[in-house]
Amino acid sequence: RPPPPVCAGYRIGAMASGRAVVRTAVGSLCLGLACTSSPYLARLCRGHNCPDPAFPILDFSGDDGKCICRSHPCWDDNGVFHGCSTREFPYLDFAYTDNQSLSCGCSDRPSYAPTFVLRDLCPGHGCDRAKYPVLDWDDDAGECVCRAHPCWDVNGVKHLCEDSRFPILRYREEAAMPAASPEARGGGGRARAVCECIAKLEPPMGAGAEL
Repeated sequence: RPPPPVCAGYRIGAMASGRAVVRTAVGSLCLGLACTSSPYLARLCRGHNCPDPAFPILDFSGDDGKCICRSHPCWDDNGVFHGCSTREFPYLDFAYTDNQSLSCGCSDRPSYAPTFVLRDLCPGHGCDRAKYPVLDWDDDAGECVCRAHPCWDVNGVKHLCEDSRFPILRYREEAAMPAASPEARGGGGRARAVCECIAKLEPPMGAGAEL
């Protein structure tokens, strides 16, 4: 299998213009594609899950050195709430510029991504190839890469989400050994891939106005 393409060189500019997504001439972000489910993050946070819809994104806190469940960053963008409700672009998406500034926009494809990868490891990068839509970190090479969705080939099985009520294809990992063992968490030992379809990320009731 050929190595995933390196995504260096893509640069992210302004994302939102009205309710549609604008791609800048100097690069392209992963909006419009399924930029979901970093295998690196899934391995780093093996055995963790985020079932609370108010904090649905599995992420890693570099400051605290632990896995956390995070709300969508665009639900509180320095006090500003972003949301999407049009039929053409119903999904709230986000990316970070190379100076780690958050950009929020509306997309026609669902997404699910950790800020640790998008902001801390690969700011300013994006993936615009349909075969490799997932922005990820290659720990061995020490660089950002664009990968195929890990759920598209799990032991030869391709997982898809065809129910519009649960459009997000999320990949995570469970330990294939007892959770109490020290190797079970943090990427050690064997893993069991978990592919699941989850609902559109919706803000808690009472959150602010739409984008």
